[in-house]
Amino acid sequence: TAALNEPAFKEGRTFHPPYDSTMLFVLPVALFTMPNPTAAQDLSCKKFTEIYTNGTQLCEKMWGDAFIASDNYSEAYTMWFFNDVNPNDVTTQRLHPTGDLSVCDLNSTYHKPRPSPEGAGFAECHPWKSSSCCTKTTANATFLNIAYGESYRWNRCGALSPACERFFVQEGCFYECSPHIGLYRRYGGHACQLNDQNCERFYNGSNPAHNLWEVYKMPIRRDYCDAWLVACANDLFCSDDGGNYFSCALRAPTPAPTPTPEFNTTVVRDNTDESDKISDGVIAGIVVLGVAVLFMGIFMLAVYWRERAGKPIFAPLQDDRKEPNPKQSAEMQKI
Repeated sequence: TAALNEPAFKEGRTFHPPYDSTMLFVLPVALFTMPNPTAAQDLSCKKFTEIYTNGTQLCEKMWGDAFIASDNYSEAYTMWFFNDVNPNDVTTQRLHPTGDLSVCDLNSTYHKPRPSPEGAGFAECHPWKSSSCCTKTTANATFLNIAYGESYRWNRCGALSPACERFFVQEGCFYECSPHIGLYRRYGGHACQLNDQNCERFYNGSNPAHNLWEVYKMPIRRDYCDAWLVACANDLFCSDDGGNYFSCALRAPTPAPTPTPEFNTTVVRDNTDESDKISDGVIAGIVVLGVAVLFMGIFMLAVYWRERAGKPIFAPLQDDRKEPNPKQSAEMQKI
């Protein structure tokens, strides 16, 4: 993206019982509202049309001082084209006839030192295929969105519509692939005016304020800026500092809060197949048998402890008949 700071660079749950039932169970169910991990929770997000009143504001505010909107289309650049001939070539010849387009004058992370043709597969940024300052790896929509870190994603306020996102891809291709944009480097750029105190004609590597990647006041066709706003009218974007991309990048998302359980009453119907159900009579029989076994066990335990204590519950049976006296038996036999 133009002028990036390189050094810095959506359920309720229901519970089904594991046992069979033919009735409706009304159960308290904890419902958790899970936060969307992709949402930037501390950003102020608004519709594009609530941030920018027109396309000029979008181009001139979103990227800081990188671009200015111009009605003079013969002296303004476009970020996208479909012709075989790059219309920006003519614009540069008119504005900067001595400008050198044989070098990629932006020294960003992903720029090649010199523009060169790209081969098969260079589809995302195809207008620059014949003379590109970026490689096929860089010319990828997904990569362009994350190339400079999480804070510089264009969809931090939520997914953009395809039409809107396409303009961000086009701007990314323009910045990374176009050899023309290097002429407008803030420090050491060919286009810097001598009377402009906000840019320097010469880059000073010993000055910590200087860099080789920042773009300054490159003229962009106003109709392109207007088309961008039309495409993104109902999409959401960060509104911090009037929709300034770099101010928004400083607003890192806060950590997602721990979800708080909210208890609700949810009616859950058990849909178990009838053939898998156990009849009420069988269940009752099992319960009765279980109770009987329990009491029998208690009784046997009591018998055991009484026997050990010498107080048996069941004493041995005794014969009440008296044994005959042997002497008396002998006398009876003499008689």
